[in-house]
Amino acid sequence: MKTDFPRFFSGPLKGLAGACLAVLAAAVPAATVPAAGFVPNEVQASSRVDLIDSEFSQSRNMFTWCDYQGHLWVGKLDPATGNIVTPTYKLIDADAITPAEMGITTNGPEWVATATGDHLVYTKFVAGQTPSAKTARLAYAQLNADGSVNTVSVLGPDLPRNAPYASDDEGDANPRISYVDQFNRHYWRYLNDDASEKLVKGMKATPKPVSVRFVRGANALVYAQSVNGVKQVFMLKMDSGKLMQITSDDGDKDLRTVPWMWSAPEFNGKQVLMTTVNETELRFYRPMDKDGDGVATWTLFNTITMPAGTTVASPEPFVYNGKSYISLALTDTANGFPSSIWIGTVNPKNAAFWKVSDDSTLRIRMDPEIYITDSGPVVFYNRFNQTVNPSSPYCSQCSEGLFRASTGITPAD
Repeated sequence: MKTDFPRFFSGPLKGLAGACLAVLAAAVPAATVPAAGFVPNEVQASSRVDLIDSEFSQSRNMFTWCDYQGHLWVGKLDPATGNIVTPTYKLIDADAITPAEMGITTNGPEWVATATGDHLVYTKFVAGQTPSAKTARLAYAQLNADGSVNTVSVLGPDLPRNAPYASDDEGDANPRISYVDQFNRHYWRYLNDDASEKLVKGMKATPKPVSVRFVRGANALVYAQSVNGVKQVFMLKMDSGKLMQITSDDGDKDLRTVPWMWSAPEFNGKQVLMTTVNETELRFYRPMDKDGDGVATWTLFNTITMPAGTTVASPEPFVYNGKSYISLALTDTANGFPSSIWIGTVNPKNAAFWKVSDDSTLRIRMDPEIYITDSGPVVFYNRFNQTVNPSSPYCSQCSEGLFRASTGITPAD
């Protein structure tokens, strides 16, 4: 690459959107992000090497993680700067899950938005038994306003369950979680109702736990399944049980990622779907009345194609100042690991895709997580020195701590 800020956007693909999308693509104005003078950057947010797979709560200005001993913690963030406020770490559970045991679940603790604020769901193992998918159970930690622990409980049923992911609708009176059993069959339920557990309709068991994400702003979830040999995205509405296939175009959807759907303010709160295709591009769909007959159908409206020789890792949408963006890590196929962090816009009228991390030093950079400061979004991520142990580059000795980059998005954007 010869520029730090390439734009890799294509026009309408494969005829899905027709001539109307061609007109839209031709009308794309100059981008307003990143801010003038922005350069990729990187600072060490914490030298703690055990801040692995941290998750961030915007409403609490906190983050959570499990250390190498399996202790579950929360820490405090300064919303003005994005700095970690130390010492503010609070121990939530001394017997949660270790990063090594996350090899069973593929995830650590997750925030769940509820009517009493964000709390934590995670996997615990039956005491005195060897950690495995058979001995895994779902746990729920409720926090006080200052982030200290209120209660820790194991959710029913008393059966093998692990890898919970949670809904993310602030103030939600009926929060939901999805998870798997020991055979990686996928379930969903209402957090506070053990009896509400149901299999995820239409989703086959997976080789390992895979997150099934809830739609932000709707009682639904999205996932990818194979149709005639090509993975496509489906939406399941929980209230009605209606299952809808959203995509039917070419390319495998979310081979190693997951689809996301949210209410996009720049499209009057309408839902937008993001999916990764063939690991090399992001496609965005939304309901559009293409024929003027008053019937809206899911339509491709934007595509971001990755730089040549790279693949997508950990893409996730976020909303700031009424606009939707995405964060992701890029894996250089020549190196075989993610080494840079990028941000992109979702609306093609303001098309932009730019690198935010300073990757002049080759390192593993992974698991980007957005946090909104008073000055705009920043992105946190883990960094590993792959040269310490090339045969096991994600080893504990390879960890260099938690890092942060500014994004070039400001309150004026």
